[in-house]
Amino acid sequence: GAIGAVLRYLNAKAFTHFFGTPLPWATLIVNVVGCFLMGIAYTLLLDKYQASDSMRLFVMMGVLGALTTWSTFSMEAVLMLNYGEYFKAGIYLFLTFFLCLSSFFVGMRLSA
Repeated sequence: GAIGAVLRYLNAKAFTHFFGTPLPWATLIVNVVGCFLMGIAYTLLLDKYQASDSMRLFVMMGVLGALTTWSTFSMEAVLMLNYGEYFKAGIYLFLTFFLCLSSFFVGMRLSA
């Protein structure tokens, strides 16, 4: 889990550096990329190479599970709603669900 957590932290720091404040889009990007990589890992580790349980757990739950973040996404969405940023929250929710599911599917298809 440490590898994914460090990658997520570096992504947030990069957004802070380039855009001045940590935007929720940093979370969106790590979640979309993580879902894409999870789709690839799912196909490769389960279907193509039949990796061991420990390898699948390490890659899919450890690295990619720590890279993605449901709790931060939830907090950011709730804060937007609490601050009355309903349109921004709606866009954020829609983009997260649509892009994460789509990227997982694309990752599976590209690695098949």
